[in-house]
Amino acid sequence: MEANLPPKKRFPEAHKLPKAVKAELVSKIRASLANPAAVERAVAILFDRQVKAERDSESTMLDNSLGVTAYHGRQVAYFGKWLRSGKHLTGYHMDKARKLCHRYAATQLFEIAALKAGLICDANEDA
Repeated sequence: MEANLPPKKRFPEAHKLPKAVKAELVSKIRASLANPAAVERAVAILFDRQVKAERDSESTMLDNSLGVTAYHGRQVAYFGKWLRSGKHLTGYHMDKARKLCHRYAATQLFEIAALKAGLICDANEDA
């Protein structure tokens, strides 16, 4: 589940893309969340962007714009640990995770999608 993890940093340049490009990519992200595997990947991305202390305590401690709000911190940590144990989200938990991922589709998930799509580049990436 840890293959090709996103870097733990922000990509504000993604939000400078043309509005039409952002809208199209966010729309694709939201559409993909109909697939349970995509929801689990999105939760894993959000979980991996939390710092270790936040994951361990199942809360949000830092205002670093990388992870999620304090309200969602516990859910992301719980879902992330569940997925890391090799289990899958189902039923109520899948519905909650899907709703949570829709909340971050235009922010954290959008930044990572723009990076993976090659619309922006990681300035610190070794050539």
